[in-house]
Amino acid sequence: MNSDTLLAQNVKTNDCENSLKELIERHSKLCYNIYQKYIPAMSASGIFPDDALNDKDYIIYKSACSYNPTKKTKFSTWLGNQVRYYCLNKINKNKRYITLEYSALNKIVEKGAPPSQNGEFKDYITNLLSQMSDKRVEKIFHLRYFNEKEAKMTWANIATDLDVSSQTVINLHNKGKRLLKKKLQQGYRSDFL
Repeated sequence: MNSDTLLAQNVKTNDCENSLKELIERHSKLCYNIYQKYIPAMSASGIFPDDALNDKDYIIYKSACSYNPTKKTKFSTWLGNQVRYYCLNKINKNKRYITLEYSALNKIVEKGAPPSQNGEFKDYITNLLSQMSDKRVEKIFHLRYFNEKEAKMTWANIATDLDVSSQTVINLHNKGKRLLKKKLQQGYRSDFL
């Protein structure tokens, strides 16, 4: 047996704190590298990446407790998969949060709109979009990002709902994104930034 396997078994059977510390020391870098790949998706889903990173030691502990060396998998592979599943589960559980693709809006979600203020953020975006002459833009954003009944609607479904082509929906969406970007760059509602 390799040393990771022994350490994991020691954590699992004896709840050994020193073995856990050794596993954390050995595998923290692996966890951080995997987290880095999921940070943009987590931010877009309304998850503060630091919150997920704070769970690293707990994930290593849970991975050690659930590790089964008879499956012929290295502990590092098992841990890497557990971190990936953790990140994906966090993202999926937070789909109700805003998932706007535009980086400036993602910055707002990441830095300035904690879950307790998410309703205020939605009202803010809706208010900006309601100022546009084409009222379909606001409807598109509502269906795409603020739809509480289902996950993010596809362009085709939105097009069917509005009785226009998918390309028209995309063009109107991009028009709305440009307005939001302009307002954000002007420092509009800078308390969110």
